[in-house]
Amino acid sequence: MAEMIMNQQIPEPAEEAFDLRQIIRVLRRRWIIVVGMPILTSILTLGYLRTAPRVYEAVSIVRVQQETMPLTLTSLPMPSKQLQQIDLKTVERLISTRLTAQEAARILKGKNLKAIERLVKANSTIHYALKIAQDKKGDHTSLEQLATEAIVKAVKTKSIEPDLVEIRIRNTDSELAALIANSLAEAMVQRFTKEAQRDATQERQYIERSLKSLEQQLRDLEADIAQEKKRLGIVDIPKETEALITNLRNYELEWHNAQAQRDAAVAEVERIRSQISKEQPIVSVDVLKEDPLFKQMRDQLATLELERARSLALFTPEHPEVQQVEERINALRQTLARQARQLVKEREIALNPAYQLLYQQLMTAEANRFAAEARLQALDRFLPELRRRLEQLPENQRRLGALLRKAQATEQVYTNLLLRLEEARIREVTKAGNLVIADLASIPHEPVSPRPLLTLALSLVLGLMLGVMTAFVLEGLNETVTTADEVQERLGIPVLASVPKTRPELTHQYILDLMASRRSSAEAVRSLRANLKFLSREKPLKILLITSPSPGEGKTFLSTALAIAWAQSGHKTVLVDFDLRRPQVHECLGLSNEKGLSNLLVGIASLDEVLQKTPLKNLQAITSGPLPPNPAELLDSEQIAQILSDLKKRAEIIVMDTPPILTVSDTSLLVPYSDGVIAVIVPGETLRPMLRQLKEQVM
Repeated sequence: MAEMIMNQQIPEPAEEAFDLRQIIRVLRRRWIIVVGMPILTSILTLGYLRTAPRVYEAVSIVRVQQETMPLTLTSLPMPSKQLQQIDLKTVERLISTRLTAQEAARILKGKNLKAIERLVKANSTIHYALKIAQDKKGDHTSLEQLATEAIVKAVKTKSIEPDLVEIRIRNTDSELAALIANSLAEAMVQRFTKEAQRDATQERQYIERSLKSLEQQLRDLEADIAQEKKRLGIVDIPKETEALITNLRNYELEWHNAQAQRDAAVAEVERIRSQISKEQPIVSVDVLKEDPLFKQMRDQLATLELERARSLALFTPEHPEVQQVEERINALRQTLARQARQLVKEREIALNPAYQLLYQQLMTAEANRFAAEARLQALDRFLPELRRRLEQLPENQRRLGALLRKAQATEQVYTNLLLRLEEARIREVTKAGNLVIADLASIPHEPVSPRPLLTLALSLVLGLMLGVMTAFVLEGLNETVTTADEVQERLGIPVLASVPKTRPELTHQYILDLMASRRSSAEAVRSLRANLKFLSREKPLKILLITSPSPGEGKTFLSTALAIAWAQSGHKTVLVDFDLRRPQVHECLGLSNEKGLSNLLVGIASLDEVLQKTPLKNLQAITSGPLPPNPAELLDSEQIAQILSDLKKRAEIIVMDTPPILTVSDTSLLVPYSDGVIAVIVPGETLRPMLRQLKEQVM
């Protein structure tokens, strides 16, 4: 199809409208690709959905618990320890480690050996699968290693605040997926339990070694005491000396306990004070230590502790006097704690319950520290007196007393270690990790992949995107114009007609018969004539120049057919063949080409001699004549204007058939003499760059 355009300007459309129309034009022209690509992707997707294995997902959940305080059987003070919460990200990372996967593989093998074989065969390479299939006995070591690798690749984790972690396993076997997820959960719990029991085990082993050493020390001390008694010739030491040694040992042990309590209280005070400083610096605790009331109560407590120590040196703990002192000490401690809470309330700045709780804990710790310091002060005053009394004993009793004190102290340490050994054994057996199984995975019944509806919808969207992209890529690679709308948009001038292509070999009889018929090509030419006639009402169009960007696009056929159409409508028409390089007008009209335009231009023939009659009454033609060696020089002659002027006197319409405008310069020389230029554009053959050059030369 050839498009005829004329060099009359039309308004340029807006850029946005141009882009939108161009997109719609490309999509309509490439609709087969745009529609076919989603259909193709949908067919491929349906094939994939029919053959793809069904993947199931099993989910087990573990919970991170808060750390608990260790069990104690002794009254000895334990150092303060701040409990820490395990980070969920750490738990996730530990689940994905090879050690956890290895333990899970052992658990899985113990539960179901066939399940672990299915896991290995489904996830291992063909080489390993064939090896296991051929080995009737089975290599359990390599089986566990392969299962470990498969579990590491399959495990996915997800933390759920505040204390839950999901273990996700995907597998084509739903039962196997649930088994792996539960085995991983059990493996994690066992791992945390073993790590928690490891400290208790090390403590137990250390205590057992210490107890063996103390047993040997006790045996040596007992031998030394027996030898000393034999040397002194006594069976036992006096009751007064024994009581003095016992009291000294007890008070020294009590002094150590009080010192440990004070250190623990000091550490607790520092910890709480650190927390308060991080929250908000409200009131310094040191002010309370200098308070006169607290200082007086502390002195009273120290005095009572000293009185209690003296009473115990003379009486048993059940004696009424000792009991009375104990009641006064307890009452004073309660008053001290109650007064500390009252002082805190009086000095509060903020009413935040968290701050109040911290201050109450701080005051309790301060009260414990005050009580321990008071007890230490009392014992510091009383112990030197007992040691002085021991020094006053005879040499033989002092030596024996020292051995007895050492034996009693060693025995006390031995007893405490026995209790600690029992604590370590209990913790070793009962200590559980901070991880528990919150939920076991059940066998999934619905696959998570593939999802038919979602996959099909995505394939349709992807196919549509690929189709549109392919259409625009092909459009970008195609340099030819495709439609009349594109021609009009790129040149900014109207398209006058669209003429269907005719057969390439044209004869004068074929053209005459065609223009005498009602075929589409003839009707298109008549439509072109009507459009030109309509345009000539504003500006006379007597001289029409017909050209094309390149050869073989049908300009000579159009020139001849348009001239015939004008003649058929009763207008006197002259068709002039200005193509002095490849003339064809004489062939299309069946005329002689012995004389023509070239003879007229060189002056060897007159206008009447070269003007030939045609089979149509109102149509005359001037052929090219003999081909000159210098067509451009001839056409650049002033005689062109005179010839056209003379022809305008003889005819109403003059049609100029010119060479391709982008091939030679001949046509550019003739454009100024014409009233209008008609360019023949062939969609699918004329390149877009040619349109730009055509616009530059004609317009």
